[in-house]
Amino acid sequence: MILHPLGMTFLVVGLTLLGAVLLYILYFNLSPMPVVRMLRKGMDAKLTYPPEFDRDNVDVQIEKDLAYPSHYRNAMFDLYMPARAKQPVPVILWVHGGAFVAGDKSGVENWGAMLAARGYAVVSMNYEWAPEARYPAQLIQINECLQYIQQLAKSRSFDMDQLFLAGDSAGAHMVAQFAALQTNESLSNELQITSSIPKGGIKGVLLFCGPYDIELMTKPKSRLMRLFLGRIGWSYLGKRNWQKSPLAKTLKVTTYVTPHYPPCYITDGNTGSFEGHGRALVKVLRENGVPVVDRFFLLDDGIVNHEYQVDLLRPEGLLAFEDTLLFLSKRSESNDRDMECPITNLGSQN
Repeated sequence: MILHPLGMTFLVVGLTLLGAVLLYILYFNLSPMPVVRMLRKGMDAKLTYPPEFDRDNVDVQIEKDLAYPSHYRNAMFDLYMPARAKQPVPVILWVHGGAFVAGDKSGVENWGAMLAARGYAVVSMNYEWAPEARYPAQLIQINECLQYIQQLAKSRSFDMDQLFLAGDSAGAHMVAQFAALQTNESLSNELQITSSIPKGGIKGVLLFCGPYDIELMTKPKSRLMRLFLGRIGWSYLGKRNWQKSPLAKTLKVTTYVTPHYPPCYITDGNTGSFEGHGRALVKVLRENGVPVVDRFFLLDDGIVNHEYQVDLLRPEGLLAFEDTLLFLSKRSESNDRDMECPITNLGSQN
């Protein structure tokens, strides 16, 4: 049978499309990059400010794309400072989210500017994404950035006795884990990272919508979520069967909590996020006598999504911001690390 030229064209086009589909399926199964690229395209979030906050006229100095020395790429940070500070100011190192494979320091610009307007220096850092840099490279970069901040302390009027760590989503996991290695020699040895901050040098930790328990991450109910998390774990640890990696167990923050862990503020939404992780970490911290402030929401409060705190036009986002200011103020006033935290259980509890 001799095909008509038009039929031959359709056949060639069809076979080409089929081949492309098969190649993509093969690529999807042999690499985490299709999911990674999808995440990197969809990570730009619209930043919002409360109506009363005039970001164009606020008395804040912002410096962008400053560099810190690192063994890895993307070692940049943005600095938000009170423009007329008359004395050294507390420092908040903020690590952005993005599922370990995406995101950017600019994603917390609203929080950085608003915290600086209230007297805090905010260092919003970047790090090299996975899979280009595998775990624990990102923790090493946090350490490198902290080391550089200490070198800048005098010229930038940082009060290093008032150092706080903050992170959202994947950044919250990294910060929670760094606080653990800073206070737990076992984890420090396993990761071969020695904190550049002296023991007791972290005044408090702010954790927004983060995953902290690797076991909970490996058992999602949704098949799509299992696929998604599998590709993220593959990217971060560099192995398809990342759960069997020797370092996988070190990702469970709750395992490494000690009574010396810094005081914490922990919050999460009630839909599409990691609320169970946050509640589990709160429980373990309190069992170890660590002061904790938490904010969670009942479903009766309405839907509160992952990374809810970035939307400062919503009342929940403003609640998180006010919680943060109160936590920072109380921790800055406290000289006793083991004091009973005066603000606990702020949010609705199940």
